[in-house]
Amino acid sequence: MLKRIACVASALTLTFAAAAHADDIEGEIEAVDGDNQTLTVQGITFHTDNNTDYDDGLRSFADLEVGQRVEIDFDYDGERHLATEIELDD
Repeated sequence: MLKRIACVASALTLTFAAAAHADDIEGEIEAVDGDNQTLTVQGITFHTDNNTDYDDGLRSFADLEVGQRVEIDFDYDGERHLATEIELDD
């Protein structure tokens, strides 16, 4: 049991470490927060701003919906993930 927990912890650490240094990610939108202009994909919260570009049928933050598959290009500033481009994933 302890070995299984260690394996899961290692896998999660590698997953989040890779995501934090990546500049794009693909996945299903798990949550959308209109008040804070954020969305969650693969457990990571992405912030948007007036410079976020929307493509492939998306025109603005308002077009984002839970369950959509998206690709997000982003910058990580050490504190948060800022989406620079969001497009529907084929």
